[in-house]
Amino acid sequence: MNKKVRLFLAIIILSVSISLLIWGYMPNKHETRVQPIAPAEMQLP
Repeated sequence: MNKKVRLFLAIIILSVSISLLIWGYMPNKHETRVQPIAPAEMQLP
């Protein structure tokens, strides 16, 4: 392969990996869901 092509591919792979690394460390959106449970459903069978 040509040296310029290898350098171009290396820069693309490096930028993709750095962007995925930054995306992985971004904090997730926290969701809280309230689900009411009737007392009749809390009994053992």
